[in-house]
Amino acid sequence: MQASRRRALGALCAVGAAGAGIARAQERKPQRHTLPQVLQQQQVEVNRSAFEGRDCLSIEITDEEMRSRNAGIGVNGPSFAVVDRGFANGRLQVDLAAQINGRGGPDVRGFVGLAFHISDDLSLYEAVYLRMSNGRLNQPPPPAPRIDRAIQYVAHPHFHFNVSREKSPGRYERGADVGLARWHRLALDIDGPRLIATVDGVPALEISDLVYANRRGPVGLWVGEGTRALFSDFAVQPG
Repeated sequence: MQASRRRALGALCAVGAAGAGIARAQERKPQRHTLPQVLQQQQVEVNRSAFEGRDCLSIEITDEEMRSRNAGIGVNGPSFAVVDRGFANGRLQVDLAAQINGRGGPDVRGFVGLAFHISDDLSLYEAVYLRMSNGRLNQPPPPAPRIDRAIQYVAHPHFHFNVSREKSPGRYERGADVGLARWHRLALDIDGPRLIATVDGVPALEISDLVYANRRGPVGLWVGEGTRALFSDFAVQPG
């Protein structure tokens, strides 16, 4: 009788161990997420990847474009993957993350975001992007003034961060609870000249004077210099 009980207990332990092994394997397997459909690439290369247990797209600026930027040509140019052709107003959402890829200068911050109101020739656009290494969730947190410069609005080609800081310091950028190498949900609610950006559901930046307000055009997954940008679960809701 005791031998039978020992055999039964051993069998149960084996089943439990096997179940635990399966559970661990399932935890390691990337979760299925919706990958944005890339319609066109502008100065970027796009690859399918996985990060922190989920499927995603990896987007980086091309080697050719990086050589141009290092030579002082085309700095802050349009570098994005087009994922929608006809957006003017409404809501844009995407999960994003950033890693520094070692291909930029000392001021690389992990730049990743959304470009919108893009012109038909892809040369003009507006964007809201995150500087992930400037976020408050990094350890240690960045020093001032970087900690107050984690989310930024720009309009290419004439209204980038250097212009907005001189014109209206602190109006077009803010601090945010973000960090390198972690997923965040960026949402942009756009209505005419107004934009409200939220990060993980928390309001982070509000703009009342969009440069290309109401212009219908493509939407792009945007990446800056020295950054490997990761994207999944893009959604567009026209207004």
